[in-house]
Amino acid sequence: MLDQVRDIMTRYVELEPEQILPESKLAEELGLTSFAVMSMMGDFEEEFGITVDENELTDIHTVGDIIAYLEKKQAEA
Repeated sequence: MLDQVRDIMTRYVELEPEQILPESKLAEELGLTSFAVMSMMGDFEEEFGITVDENELTDIHTVGDIIAYLEKKQAEA
């Protein structure tokens, strides 16, 4: 899943996929705005066939948080 997440994230940050680590902080290290995160989550919805609840995103701060969230949503589907 990390590779899929990295592929999508490279559309939003100017980094190579291998530079995007699970511990990378979305705003502080990757420079993502809240708007970019929301747009990216739309891409994840399409890629993984899930529905993202915006209210659940307040605890997402790292790439690892995104992966955990996506895995949880896939398990619920």
